[in-house]
Amino acid sequence: MVNAPIPWAILELVQTRLRTVRRANDYRTDAGRDVRLEPAPFDPNDAPRLTLYPLTSVFPDDARSAGERGFTFVVEALVPVRIDNAQQRIVETIADIEDALDGYVQAPLALPLQFQESVLLDRPDGVAAMAGQVLFGTRYRRVGRQ
Repeated sequence: MVNAPIPWAILELVQTRLRTVRRANDYRTDAGRDVRLEPAPFDPNDAPRLTLYPLTSVFPDDARSAGERGFTFVVEALVPVRIDNAQQRIVETIADIEDALDGYVQAPLALPLQFQESVLLDRPDGVAAMAGQVLFGTRYRRVGRQ
């Protein structure tokens, strides 16, 4: 069986970590109840959810080896606007995402995650939700086929 590519393995490990985002674990929200690796249509009756999206893999200018890669991904949070405090909830969710992933070392041969940027979106693409997108980056060393 072929192993998953490192970027996908990183996303799976981040998904597992984000699933711990629960009030019972001293977070502000229960955003970890629904964490996805694949996009899906959003229904305004859905519960809040997180979705991970891979963005880029690059060869860094300051790479120390030929196999070093920089990898960025987005964690997108959706909170239905039918919730009375949707704006507050999306801000709290973004804070919880940052708290959960701050400095998280997610895989062998990878560096800790680094927060890069977050943005709030009100009703993106007409969807009845507040959205927050949080950009993270890391580096890993690619190991060629043996």
